[in-house]
Amino acid sequence: MYVKKRWIAVLLLLAMAAMFAGCAPPEEPEEPVEDPNDEVVEGEMIELSLATFWPSEDFQVAEGHWAWADEIKERVEAETPHQIEFSFHPGQALLGATEIFDGVAHGAADIGTTCPSYTPGLFPVTAAFELPGLENDNALVSSMVMQEAYETYDLLQQEYEEVKVLHFWATGPGDIITTEPVRSLEDLAGMEIRVAGGSVPVVEELGATPTTMPMSDSYLNLEQGIVRGILAPTDTLKGFRLAEVTSYITKTPYLYNIVFMKIMNWDTWHALPDEVQQIIDEVSQNFVYEYGVLRTEHTEAGQEYAVQEYGHEVIELDPEEEERWLQAIEPVQENWIQGANEEGLPGEEIMDLVRELDRKYSEEYGDYFN
Repeated sequence: MYVKKRWIAVLLLLAMAAMFAGCAPPEEPEEPVEDPNDEVVEGEMIELSLATFWPSEDFQVAEGHWAWADEIKERVEAETPHQIEFSFHPGQALLGATEIFDGVAHGAADIGTTCPSYTPGLFPVTAAFELPGLENDNALVSSMVMQEAYETYDLLQQEYEEVKVLHFWATGPGDIITTEPVRSLEDLAGMEIRVAGGSVPVVEELGATPTTMPMSDSYLNLEQGIVRGILAPTDTLKGFRLAEVTSYITKTPYLYNIVFMKIMNWDTWHALPDEVQQIIDEVSQNFVYEYGVLRTEHTEAGQEYAVQEYGHEVIELDPEEEERWLQAIEPVQENWIQGANEEGLPGEEIMDLVRELDRKYSEEYGDYFN
């Protein structure tokens, strides 16, 4: 009897255990292990301001800067999870031409485009690339020259340590554009000519009176008779409307070249995602060539515009007169070398680099658009 009761108790205990086991909550499945390759990156919306002295209707902004920005925007959106927008401030709306370098360096704008020569004395090595007497066949040649020099010459790089350099380009040849005809050195003597950068000693050697000012101030000064001419590329006749206040173009391609730069604030640059930095670098490198081509084509188009729309006379110096001009400017390069040496710079070394790169790219691109 006792044994029978004991077995009944055991069976009851087993039954109760089974009942409670059936009521227990099911075990939660293990969480799947995440594959780091499946991680979704949250994209950023990047907004960058760009300050420039060129007016919005000038080809440099309308066809150059916007094309550069659009290509970066398209690639960022196609190749990364991010988006990027550029807000343009042309015509000195945000920063004046002479303020852009310092303004970008200190964060007043994320990006800026301007001339090193608008802040005289700050870029002494760069000034060598604006000297007369080089082949300097066109803007494409001079743009490629300046970019390679920056990439390979440490003294040039040191001049731009305050900013992230995106790329350089340059005007190529310029002419004397005036309100009165200039057919000889005598016609030029004493004439007030707007200049920039390396053009100051050139104009002095030719007997004219140089007046330094940004290109954006030239229209008003020509209109008011403060200056009677400008040494500049002929694209300015349309882009800065100088055809409205001048009448003559004296062809002097051996006198002139002005360097331009596109720069970015360092804090802005370091805040960008790595993949965005890479795209901006790649696009900017390609646009050294693109800007050179653009300026070369618009230099031709600007002269044609002035002739057809405003009746400008194009003056070609006869060979004897041109030789007089070339002899007059001979001292400029040597004087620059001497001055650079006195400032502790290797003047001859720098000038040799300029001449070497000028020959190299003149051979490669000198016939472009001819």
